[in-house]
Amino acid sequence: MKCPACDSEIPDQANACPHCGRSLRAAPIRSLSGKLQAIGTILVAVSILAMMAGTWWGAALLFPGAAFFIIGRVL
Repeated sequence: MKCPACDSEIPDQANACPHCGRSLRAAPIRSLSGKLQAIGTILVAVSILAMMAGTWWGAALLFPGAAFFIIGRVL
């Protein structure tokens, strides 16, 4: 496989690139908790923007967004 930072060929089993040292561990977004945090953050941001724009559904997204974010932090 190729290193995402320096584009060098590296072994598939490597935890870090031997050329540039970049960590190749899975990003938090690949885990369930990372996905829940991302969903919660997006829902909260969209709901705040919707409330600022004056739409009625903005407040309805705020609670589920906060719940997803908190659950993602706990896991």
